[in-house]
Amino acid sequence: MDRQTSRASICQLPVMTSADAESIGFAIFNHVPTLPIDIPDGGFTVSAKTSEGLRVTLYFGPYRTGGPPRCIDIQYHDAGMTVPDGGGSPVPVFDMLTIAEKGRHTYDSRKSDISEKPSIAVLLLDKPEAAAR
Repeated sequence: MDRQTSRASICQLPVMTSADAESIGFAIFNHVPTLPIDIPDGGFTVSAKTSEGLRVTLYFGPYRTGGPPRCIDIQYHDAGMTVPDGGGSPVPVFDMLTIAEKGRHTYDSRKSDISEKPSIAVLLLDKPEAAAR
């Protein structure tokens, strides 16, 4: 096992109740079983698969080599739709929506042409003081 795999393997905690995850400092969502993971500095990918074989990856990316993650690139691999990337290779695209104040859907790709659908959704991990600006 290489050093990167060894380092990553010690970051995962067991599946637990959302209350237990919250009690050790993790955020919770939808009060369901939770798999808390301490994400290491540097690039790191979490790959997940549903019981139906649908796959999604979450890449935790730093802004500087070896630094703490500052964004999460989310990609869904099994929507069955692709578009050419910048080099002409097919990349999967998917539908997504965002939910804002009062449940409004401020973005809904289901209304978009395939060339406008996302192939990667990027969540920016701004710190609270940066968001206040």
